[in-house]
Amino acid sequence: MRWNVRTKEAAVVSVFTVLVVATTTGLHLGQLGRVVVAEAERQADLIARQVYAQSARALSRPGDGDPGERLRTDREVRSLVDASVGYSPHLVHVLLVDAAGTILVHSERDREGQAATERPTLAALLQQGALGRFRVLYGASQIYEFVLPMNLDGRPFASVRVGISTGLLRPELSAGVRQSMALAGLALAGAWGAGILVAALALRPVRELTRDVGRLRRGEAPIQSAPARKDELGELAAQLQLLGRELESDRVKALSDRAHLQHVVDILEDGVVFFTPDRRILFYNRATEAVVERPLDEAVGLRLDELLEAAHPLRLLLDPAFEKRADFRNVTVALPVAGQMKELLVSAFFVSDVERDLGAMVLLRDLESLKTLQSLISHSAKLAALGRLTSGVAHEVKNPLNAMMIHLELVKESLDAPPAQVSQSLQVIGSEIRRLDRVVQGFLKFVRPQELHPKPVDLGALAQAVAALVEAEAQKAGVRIAFHLAPGLPVVSADEELLRQAFLNILQNAYQAMPNGGTISIGTEWQRPDWVAVSFADEGVGIAPADLDRIFSLYYTTKPEGNGIGLSVVYRIVHMHDGTVDVESDVGRGTTMTVKLPIRA
Repeated sequence: MRWNVRTKEAAVVSVFTVLVVATTTGLHLGQLGRVVVAEAERQADLIARQVYAQSARALSRPGDGDPGERLRTDREVRSLVDASVGYSPHLVHVLLVDAAGTILVHSERDREGQAATERPTLAALLQQGALGRFRVLYGASQIYEFVLPMNLDGRPFASVRVGISTGLLRPELSAGVRQSMALAGLALAGAWGAGILVAALALRPVRELTRDVGRLRRGEAPIQSAPARKDELGELAAQLQLLGRELESDRVKALSDRAHLQHVVDILEDGVVFFTPDRRILFYNRATEAVVERPLDEAVGLRLDELLEAAHPLRLLLDPAFEKRADFRNVTVALPVAGQMKELLVSAFFVSDVERDLGAMVLLRDLESLKTLQSLISHSAKLAALGRLTSGVAHEVKNPLNAMMIHLELVKESLDAPPAQVSQSLQVIGSEIRRLDRVVQGFLKFVRPQELHPKPVDLGALAQAVAALVEAEAQKAGVRIAFHLAPGLPVVSADEELLRQAFLNILQNAYQAMPNGGTISIGTEWQRPDWVAVSFADEGVGIAPADLDRIFSLYYTTKPEGNGIGLSVVYRIVHMHDGTVDVESDVGRGTTMTVKLPIRA
């Protein structure tokens, strides 16, 4: 098959566009991964330095005994370690390790006194190439640590280690990847279409010039044409054809460049204005049209004093700058835009070469959008501080609860035969203390990410084991549990205890939503080749469509006795395993929750 010139040019433009977009997208994604890891390292560094400083203060206080024991028993050090875990959504543990590798203080207290696990560092992850870093972030969840050494009397004594989970970094990176890929797709489609259009425009004048030369050769023009041969007429025809091609090519290129420039500046949210040296409008984009209230076609060539009235705030700012030819940046000016007064940041830059002035460029930036961004940053910082505060408060609540429970048992033992009313009151007090303790424990599990301990898990067997735990209580409510387990179901690599907690929370919600009894159906399915699904279908009251998007939100509940933590914990545990939770519900007929987990070797 023989390709014509138009097809060849379109193919070349398409291949070049794909290469450029793929290269720029790859570079952007590589930089995005580095930025996400670097931000996690910065947060870990901040936490490690705070723990370091508090530990140094604890060791500097007068006292005898082993320094490690002093750190282990220091209340302020322990409170800071516990509170630090809720500071970052990516952080899973904070610990102090002595020079021998033994854990002195750990955010999970049952690990203290054990040998610390050696883990790769965030610095090593940053030093990897973009491809290796992406492979780590999108592979199985791992713990990377930031390590800060600690010296005592000039000798290595201990180190502060802060653990970051790559699985918790992944959602933040995935949002940027999706956005980058969407923009790359749009850019590829737009550039490909523009390339095809440019190819067509570039070939059109060639065909027209060929027809003109043909008309000259046929004698259809006033000038006598000569046959196409190597003589003066033939040479003239060839020169005319060459000249016409060059002129047309230059014209098309100029139009294309101008159209491309106009398209680029028109999509900007900031206003851009170009002036000639004598203050005449050369060009501005659509964002500026809303400020000057006049389309570009009517404003090109007008002087600034012809475009804006003397009292216009922009005139009062730009006239002195043009007279002195003095640049200025980010001057706040209130301007009428679309019938409303808006604050804009105005900047002016004068351009010149060694011989003459070339003009000026003025930028108009919406201050409201900048304030919105600053407000979001401030709000995020406040939320992080609130997380640290509430985590600390929860820890403080647990201690008096434990003391109250101990003294309540002592009171029961001291009463040989208490009256029925007293005994009932003591039971109510104990029940309420235990309920409040469950609320605090659930809150702490949510705000403090747990470290995964994956191992091969049979989801069908796990679902049966969890059902056995709630079967007696479910039968009291008139609820029975039926199983529909697929044979030959592959095992998954997961933390069995965390999945047990997630399945237990789902089952408890299921039978609590069935006041009139019924059946809970538990089924498993192998969604080849990469997923295993476990579904829990009840015949309860169902969930209203307006509430489906909120059921996994922390503290959201429709039950009078609920605390709104159970399903939030389910959502977090499943996503820590790179899985998903799907919900289907019909009011009055029941709800089906499906947990899907990936199969990993």
